[in-house]
Amino acid sequence: MSKLKIVLVIWVSIATGSLLAQTFVYTDQQMIWSQMACHVDRGLVRTGSDWRGEIAYTVEKDEIFTGFSNSVFDLAYTYREGKLYIGDSYFTDAISYTFDEGKIYVGDSTFPLDLAYTIRPNLNYNGVLNVYIEDSISPLDIVAFMQGAPTEAEIFALLLTLALL
Repeated sequence: MSKLKIVLVIWVSIATGSLLAQTFVYTDQQMIWSQMACHVDRGLVRTGSDWRGEIAYTVEKDEIFTGFSNSVFDLAYTYREGKLYIGDSYFTDAISYTFDEGKIYVGDSTFPLDLAYTIRPNLNYNGVLNVYIEDSISPLDIVAFMQGAPTEAEIFALLLTLALL
């Protein structure tokens, strides 16, 4: 195999791998690229559709850092066992949100009155997740459309960027 073919194969692998790792978030059902609210690219949550957009959060494994950082001084949240903790705390009073079976609850709870959002697959678009207010199924109650396969920690970072949490 020639060197050019090897370089081309490596470049295509990197390009498609980085595209697969991305999640795009829209607030409109049209999902127009120029109207993208934010996106995740290799753990960086950026506002808008541009790769030069402001970095709101950095997601590294299950830790969410403020801005472009992975310093313990910038640690905003830690996601453990379905719970989003403030900073690196282990105390139950530091649990901001609970993620359980596609539903996000306020605090350390799975009580129906504490339900904030429900995440369901979009039936019209393959690979798109809808974020509904509370337990609604109405198209009028969709607050975000997520195109891609975000981790649970990335979902929280994206919703924080949209000021929904």
